[in-house]
Amino acid sequence: MGFKEFIGTTKGKIAVIGGSAVVAVGIGVAVLLQGGGYRSITVEALTGTVNVAGSRNNGAAYVGEQLEDGDDVTVAEASDLTMCMDGDKYVYADANTHFALSADQSKDASRIKILLDAGSELNELQNALGANDSYEVDTPNSTMSVRGTKFRVTVYTGSDGFKYTLLEVYEGVVDVRLKTEDGTYNGVERNFTVGESGLIRGNVTLSEFVTVDKANLAEISGSEEEVLLLHYDSLPEDGVERLIELLKNGEIRSAANDTSAQNDTQATDDKTDDEQGGAPEDHKHTPDEWEVTKEPTCTAAGSRQKVCTECGEVIETEEIAATEHTPGDWTTVKEATCAAEGSRQQKCTVCGAVIKTESIAKTDHTPGEWKTVKNPTCTEAGSKQQTCTKCGAVLATEEIAAKGHTPGTWTTTLEPTCEGTGLREQKCSVCGASINQETIGALGHSHTGMTTITEASCTAGGYAEDRCSRCGAVLGSSSTAARGHNWVGVYTTTGGVAAGPTTVHLYDECTYCGARK
Repeated sequence: MGFKEFIGTTKGKIAVIGGSAVVAVGIGVAVLLQGGGYRSITVEALTGTVNVAGSRNNGAAYVGEQLEDGDDVTVAEASDLTMCMDGDKYVYADANTHFALSADQSKDASRIKILLDAGSELNELQNALGANDSYEVDTPNSTMSVRGTKFRVTVYTGSDGFKYTLLEVYEGVVDVRLKTEDGTYNGVERNFTVGESGLIRGNVTLSEFVTVDKANLAEISGSEEEVLLLHYDSLPEDGVERLIELLKNGEIRSAANDTSAQNDTQATDDKTDDEQGGAPEDHKHTPDEWEVTKEPTCTAAGSRQKVCTECGEVIETEEIAATEHTPGDWTTVKEATCAAEGSRQQKCTVCGAVIKTESIAKTDHTPGEWKTVKNPTCTEAGSKQQTCTKCGAVLATEEIAAKGHTPGTWTTTLEPTCEGTGLREQKCSVCGASINQETIGALGHSHTGMTTITEASCTAGGYAEDRCSRCGAVLGSSSTAARGHNWVGVYTTTGGVAAGPTTVHLYDECTYCGARK
């Protein structure tokens, strides 16, 4: 039986639950090995524009394309997509649907997850899953795990700001676990069987099933069954057209049932009071106490009625005003920091709706120690800064003055001479830069006095010089005349004893040089 035919019957019992949930669905999305076989995800058919972004698949999808783990799929407006997995699992994605594929690939198990955050998709598993296999559909507020076999999941944002997930089970069983948008599971679980549907509402702090007011159950379904039926008033006003058609009360009943009801009403109207078992025309009603027929809520009015204690006819009805919200304590949604404002909200303690939202001002920075960013040198200034110990923001910056040169010892770079000047230099002991230069005066000659170079002889004059002891330059000189010979006669004595000695002059000899004449 198709979905439209199913909706047209009275067997369509639809349990309504609203909140945040993640949905685990049997959908093969990635290339997997299974035993000796081959798991694949193939684009079976498409209409319009479908875009795929992944490690290998990028761009417009095409029939026959193999999708993989991590692929991001967007079905554009007025478009649709059909995927076939392993030859027996199908996904039919409607227009304006966005999801990503995730798969844990192994030889012995196939664990597949569709991360659906917008739009609607129908899942059909033609065969039972293996013992180690799993299929999940993950939405912003719930996880749905599939034991089988045909179901639809729709995700949209309501005018109240909540994320809504609608689950419709056509065949098999789907397990649902609720979670908030930050991925925290709250421990609430439920399974849905054939003909049941769950509506889930949630945000970052809330995840809950949305239920129909039990007081209205008889009005909606015609009986006091312990089954909650999906009611149009339970959804936001901006629900998609397909959901609106599904949720309208008239869509739950078949046309045949509506016709029978109309005929029964007409027949009843044609009967007399006696035939209908009613009271005679002159019967005076006896009002009973007010009976609440619909409890008021924070945002919707209720109703009450009085019936006759004798005939049971409703003799008076009136509206009960909405109770209005009951403000609860403020709850911090986002803590304020030095860098960004936080936020807090106040919810109704009765229905959980957000009544007020306020910003929380940024906190003050906490100044830390000053830290040098750039060290100063002898000639260039440095810098230091102070940052917040919480967020790291720079709170203040200051300049560190240049240190200046540190004079070192003087070093002679050019030695002075007796007649020429020298040079000396003073450098910084830190950076080595030249700080000062000075001239060293000439030393001047150093006299040693007259030194005899050549002694005067008997026949030649003498010579003496005064030289500089450092450079050897001749500073002065003098000459002396030859001193001449100093002749002395040389004699000898001759002769016998008888004759007596005789003195004989032999020659003259110079006592200085030994010359003779």
